[in-house]
Amino acid sequence: MESKHLRITVPHFTRYDLRPLLRPLQGIKINKSIDGCIIGKSTSRQSKFSITNGEFSRGWYMVEVLIESDHSYLDSSFILQHQGRRRSQYLRLPVRNGRISKRLLWFARGGEELQFSPAQTECKFTIRQLTLVRVSLLFARDRMRSRLKRRQLQVPFRLTNRWACYDATFRPAGVRVSYRDWVNKIEPTFWPDSLDSSDKVKFLLLMPINKSDSLDSIRSTIDSILDQDYKTWKLFILLSDDIKRDTFNVLDEIVSVNNQIKWFDKSISINQFSNLISFDTYQLLCPPRASLASKALTCLLYVLQSKPHAKLIYADEDFLNEAGKRCLPDFKPAWNPDLFFSRNYIGEFVLFAPGLVEFSEIYKLFSEEAWDYSLFLLALRKIKKPQREIIHVPRVLFHRQKSFDNTSYLQKSQHILKAYLNDVGRRNVEVKAIKNHKVLKVRWPLQKEEPLVSLLIPTRDMLSILRQCIESIVCRTIYRNYEILVLDNQSVDPKTLKYLSALKRYPNVRVLKYDAPFNYSAINNFGVQHVRGDIIGLINNDIEVISPDWLNEMVSHALRPDIGCVGAKLYYGDGRIQHAGVVIGLGRLAGHAHKFYHRHEEGYMNRLMCTQNFSAVTAACLVVRKSIYETVGGLDEEHFEVAFNDVDFCLKVKEAGYRNLWTPWAEMYHHESISRGIDNTPTKRARFDREAMSLKTRWSTDEGKDPYYSPFLTHTREDFSLGLNERTKAPLWR
Repeated sequence: MESKHLRITVPHFTRYDLRPLLRPLQGIKINKSIDGCIIGKSTSRQSKFSITNGEFSRGWYMVEVLIESDHSYLDSSFILQHQGRRRSQYLRLPVRNGRISKRLLWFARGGEELQFSPAQTECKFTIRQLTLVRVSLLFARDRMRSRLKRRQLQVPFRLTNRWACYDATFRPAGVRVSYRDWVNKIEPTFWPDSLDSSDKVKFLLLMPINKSDSLDSIRSTIDSILDQDYKTWKLFILLSDDIKRDTFNVLDEIVSVNNQIKWFDKSISINQFSNLISFDTYQLLCPPRASLASKALTCLLYVLQSKPHAKLIYADEDFLNEAGKRCLPDFKPAWNPDLFFSRNYIGEFVLFAPGLVEFSEIYKLFSEEAWDYSLFLLALRKIKKPQREIIHVPRVLFHRQKSFDNTSYLQKSQHILKAYLNDVGRRNVEVKAIKNHKVLKVRWPLQKEEPLVSLLIPTRDMLSILRQCIESIVCRTIYRNYEILVLDNQSVDPKTLKYLSALKRYPNVRVLKYDAPFNYSAINNFGVQHVRGDIIGLINNDIEVISPDWLNEMVSHALRPDIGCVGAKLYYGDGRIQHAGVVIGLGRLAGHAHKFYHRHEEGYMNRLMCTQNFSAVTAACLVVRKSIYETVGGLDEEHFEVAFNDVDFCLKVKEAGYRNLWTPWAEMYHHESISRGIDNTPTKRARFDREAMSLKTRWSTDEGKDPYYSPFLTHTREDFSLGLNERTKAPLWR
């Protein structure tokens, strides 16, 4: 049957302009076309153009797209409709406002009809370039290889496999490296050698068993202990009152044939049993819900020999599926107290230093729900320097057989944490269980009188976004004691000047003139000199408030004596994540964690729903005490005029001894870079490169050493996916 469309044949390496062929198909409103540029609006999340006469001959093509929009990032896509098939093939292409984006298209059969979706959200756009270039197979193979190599990904030899991997790099979550490959190729290179040390460390493994533990899981855990490379250990089995008779009989047989294994029940007094425990013995909690890696004790031995001051040690873990295969790894951060208050990310398998917890305390707790969380907080009361004495081992030492994370565990954790906070003098702190996300929300108290907060908003013209920013603050913020300082950086638009003049009528709004070339750091430092409040809020003029209690949430954390900078959860206009904390070392500089995840996703290890500590947060919305701001010297005007000033500032605050914090409970839109534009000129790019080099030189960001991010996660993307040895240095402790 003859096609109703003409077959388009594009000569190799010839540019073919697709813009004249675009026809609105769905959710598109065209305003006008000037010099070939299509100016329009996307009115739905499924907007798309058809490309008339769009049947292309078989082969490889490179598409080049340049779109200007009121959104910083667009999730564009090309839709290939194959003849005789109901399903369409979506080829995604993330597009940044004002920058050319490219990707390969493969017309496998020829005759496919092509459609183009400029955005998956409502927005205005101008299509300045939409070009198709026919390329050779050799060019296509090399292009795919280069893209995969840059992302530290394997390059399949077979063409169809290489194409599938290449296409996956354009998806929001990127390419997920196989955990099986990581286990087989990467993990073995990071295991320490076995030690032959005369200075033996004694390990006492404590295995609490109750009626819910199956015989299979108990045997599996005990077998993994018997298989340890390091043999200086004893296993004490703690039996609950309701233990099953069959389980008791099996354990009796195991204990009778191995003198390293003993058990404890109520027939033996606690004092009598405590006398069997040496004063220099390390206690490792080991419930029968996981198998130990064969080198688990060897790793712990290495750490203890290098870190004798360690009081508490925890490690990474993964999950064993029904087939016994390892999957779903939890690559944990170093000690992150605010994350631990949100959820027990540390888990059940913890090593305690001698004397840190008493055996009687362990025995008293182990039959209760969330006993591990309770025991950890009990130990935390006794640790004087947590950042130094709590050690994380970034190695998978435990392979979990079943999950312990359930609703009853969460509810019990809520009461345990509340009791702990009361005991340490934080009686006014509220703890709420967020059941649908399985996290705890900790609300820290404000002072009796709300402290004055000074919100600094630099701006230059761009009246629409400035008005949106200020009105969203004024109309949606329930915190009342704040002032707004609009820092006018040479606005010239008469409408903007009129609006700024009208703002002066409001008692809590001031407009200050900053008559100098744009320098974000200098403008904010200037503003801080004029604030009246003890709390400073750095706010971009393209911020739009969503949650009414955002300022209450951020200020309550900023008032905590050990907290420095506080950041918020920011979204692009289409609801995807723009900022959820900053990780040092991503892209050899710094990047936003979970970027492009959707608003209601929980993220890696539920971290998108947890208040937690990060090395840095963005100054698009940042709250900090004025005293801290002045102590570290504010933003660096000389080395960071525009980019990375917030990262540098946060790292200075962290270096001064404060913990920076990100909260998911302060939400707002960030219409990024609308006001100042993008770095698309030689001058701007030279400035960006200069500031990037300053960040690398000052903070060694290219080493990728962020304590709140695992060295085994990717450093080339911002999605918490697994990295295949992108960093050769993975310390055994941190």
